[in-house]
Amino acid sequence: MPAKRISGALTWVLGLLTLIGVLNSFNALIQMNLNGNSATAYFAIFDVTLGSLNVEAYLWTSIIMTFVLFTTTSFSIYRGLPLEPQIMQRIAKVEENLAANSNMLENTQIGFFRKLEDLGKQTDETFQKISSNLQETKKELADNLDKQKNALQAIEKETEKNAKNVKKQAAELTKIKNTIEQLNKQDNEKPKLTGETRIQDYKNVPPSLAAKLNGIGVVNVSELLAMDSATIAEKTGGFPEAIARLQAQAQLLMVPGIDEKHSELLVRFGVTSRRELANQDPVQLYRGLVGIAKTSVEQGKMPASKIPTIEDVSSWIKQAHL
Repeated sequence: MPAKRISGALTWVLGLLTLIGVLNSFNALIQMNLNGNSATAYFAIFDVTLGSLNVEAYLWTSIIMTFVLFTTTSFSIYRGLPLEPQIMQRIAKVEENLAANSNMLENTQIGFFRKLEDLGKQTDETFQKISSNLQETKKELADNLDKQKNALQAIEKETEKNAKNVKKQAAELTKIKNTIEQLNKQDNEKPKLTGETRIQDYKNVPPSLAAKLNGIGVVNVSELLAMDSATIAEKTGGFPEAIARLQAQAQLLMVPGIDEKHSELLVRFGVTSRRELANQDPVQLYRGLVGIAKTSVEQGKMPASKIPTIEDVSSWIKQAHL
């Protein structure tokens, strides 16, 4: 009797351990589904941690221990019971159930790993798609930046071009303004001589000649221009050519803007009257006067500042028509 009791108690203990193994197997499956096969299972009694194990290893260890315990329990029951056909049928049925459970566990594991594999493929495809979209977006942004850069460079070139044009136009406007101011200044200038100017105030006439002219009744420019140069030369003892040059310069000095040096240049060029000046071509006259003036500057007979400009010459011709 004691031996049978011990055998029965051992059978119950083995059965309880087998049940615990089954529960551990299901616990491992649940943790794998929730946390993944790389998770860690911790074993503790109350607040004391006894150890830890990878959940996949925990699953297989629980399954193996369950099979071992179940086999031991079955063997213990088989030894303690008479070998009757009904008992054998029950044992066979239990073995079939165990085999079915084993197949179910294997199928569950296979399905779980397939699910993990599919999830990994979907994750890879998602990452590849995101990476491809990022590359396309990056390329599109780079293209847009290049287009904007090219547009900014074109705008910068156009701005520089416009700035140069504006600067050029400003310089031209300044030149035109200066020309207009100079012409207005020349228009407002009074002539160096008038018909009423006294001979003594005509700077080109030497004082001795001025006294002789007064002695023959020539007291102003009008009277100088009215008398023949040969007659004046005969009465004053001078040279007809010199008197004619004084008369020519007097006519030119009556044109606003022309001073003594300018009148001398005009006479040397061959312009001896106001009418001849009015009939001159501005460009041709300017070229001739500049050539004579440069020679005079080199000889020290006149300063470089007295060289006339094309605007000066044009103004003289304009004034000569008035």
